Amino acid sequence: MHGAEVAAQLGIPEIIVPPYPGITSAVGLLTTDLKYDLIKTEFQVQGHIDFDKLNADLSGMEGELHAQLAAAGIETPQMKFVRAGDLRYVGQGYELRVNLPAGEIDAHAIEQVWRAFDAVHEKEYGHVFPDNPIEIVNVRLTGIGVMPKIGPPTVTGGLRLDDAVVRTGRCLFRVGGALESFDTPFYAREKLPLEQPINGPAIILQTDTTTVVPPACRCTAHTDGNLIITLES
Repeated sequence: MHGAEVAAQLGIPEIIVPPYPGITSAVGLLTTDLKYDLIKTEFQVQGHIDFDKLNADLSGMEGELHAQLAAAGIETPQMKFVRAGDLRYVGQGYELRVNLPAGEIDAHAIEQVWRAFDAVHEKEYGHVFPDNPIEIVNVRLTGIGVMPKIGPPTVTGGLRLDDAVVRTGRCLFRVGGALESFDTPFYAREKLPLEQPINGPAIILQTDTTTVVPPACRCTAHTDGNLIITLES
């Protein structure tokens, strides 16, 4: 309702009104992947890795997150697990995040982890310490439940602007600092013809919101489902 007025105050020439602005955040929440994180202290040093413990810890974390995702209604094919570790050179007081490979970690896989840490350290700080042993401080696991995504909206629109008119009424708009009364058409958004500019003032109605198009502005319903309001220069 206030988008055009606020945009005018900020010098913004154009406003995008998405198909369902009143519930956009809720739609995003429902279609965002579900994610849970676990972290476990490890404290294992390069050259003295207990692979049985490391793999058991990661496997146990995956089992816990699998159960948590399943309790949330996620089927196994829609589950993904991403491993990472907080690593540092022994004696350092800070860690860097490094991805850990899927599956069982053995001597070959852990060598790839050390090399990845060196690469991240050099990128972050510009140097590495090849003779300094590396320590795994924590292991992390992220469990992701992939949610269905919404495709592009299907927009049809009406054939004539007159068919979209719900009623006409007197509305007050601020013009040049003073309130003025205008005969203002009220339109049903779903019946607006596509790609046809509508001169303000106009009120566009839909179930979840009301869009106000002030005088000297234009509004166009686009084929992508958005309304574009263009303000006067």
